[in-house]
Amino acid sequence: MKSNIFKIFYIVFLVLFIHTMSYSQDSPIKLKVLSSLQMQTEEYKVEDASGYGIGAQMNFSLTRKLNVGLKVHYDHQNLTQDDVLDEWNWEYWEDTYIDFLPGTEPEIVNRTLRYTSTDSIYSAVFEPTQTLKELRIYGGFEFSQPITAKLQAYLGCDAGFSIFFRELKMQEHWTKRFKLDTLTTDRFDYEYEYDLLHFAPSKSGTTFFMSPFIGTKYLLSSSVDLDLGFHYIHYMNRKEIGGLKLSNAAEKWFPLKSKIQISVGITFKY
Repeated sequence: MKSNIFKIFYIVFLVLFIHTMSYSQDSPIKLKVLSSLQMQTEEYKVEDASGYGIGAQMNFSLTRKLNVGLKVHYDHQNLTQDDVLDEWNWEYWEDTYIDFLPGTEPEIVNRTLRYTSTDSIYSAVFEPTQTLKELRIYGGFEFSQPITAKLQAYLGCDAGFSIFFRELKMQEHWTKRFKLDTLTTDRFDYEYEYDLLHFAPSKSGTTFFMSPFIGTKYLLSSSVDLDLGFHYIHYMNRKEIGGLKLSNAAEKWFPLKSKIQISVGITFKY
């Protein structure tokens, strides 16, 4: 169903492109800078993924209503995942670090995110934090239609690739207990707290996506527009696209199937 929608988008824009090329007179350049909020549309590898982005694009007018654009966008998302330590296969964490903690196993710590030594002298709470960073480079077509003298609606479709970095850090909150006062009957009478921070090796790769979008523009002046857009981004979780093979890293480590993005931007027209 989704692939059919994307085919329809590109057929429509291909027809518009061929039909209007002969009517293009000048080719003004439009430069847009924008910021965005985003979240995943369905659970895949993570329970939640939300964040922000910033980007820029350069549009070239083919006609008064049809533009072609080149775009670059940086996305930063915080990921929530209960089984992140099991999936990550962090060798230092499981084989080197956790094995030195007596009385527990990696599976137990990964599930509970807590540790208490058999003599109760040491205890810890673990807080993994996972992020996804993307540099998306893409392009596509945009068709606009005036609604009033100052308001325009637009729709379009983009396609491109994403260079991603999936990162994990572990914040540890440790407590060590002491018996300092020999006159008390308490087992421990003093606690020393300290924190540790570990960084896991990042997971990186490249994946491809398609993105239909709609939005509105408000003309502040003859050279500046205010822009509000809604974007649906669908990632190609396939082994290959059109004979071009995707990296194994993308298939294994990219945590999203799709996401939505709401953007606000300013367009400067030259």
